[in-house]
Amino acid sequence: MMREEEVKAAILRAEGESEAARLVAEAITSFGPGLIAMRKIEAAQHIAETLGQTGNVTFLTNSTMNMLQIAGTGR
Repeated sequence: MMREEEVKAAILRAEGESEAARLVAEAITSFGPGLIAMRKIEAAQHIAETLGQTGNVTFLTNSTMNMLQIAGTGR
């Protein structure tokens, strides 16, 4: 069973997510879907920077995965 603090935290988190969704909807209405595209690009840049700082990252393309015959690919 959740403690009272956990319940309050869950409620605050849900309220914050609701407010964020409302603000995104308003931004799309005001500025169009370009804002979402810009945010996706910013997120992709952040992910690329983070991964670029990590030495243990390997990128696999679809053709690489097919060559490896990874289990679950149906081959």
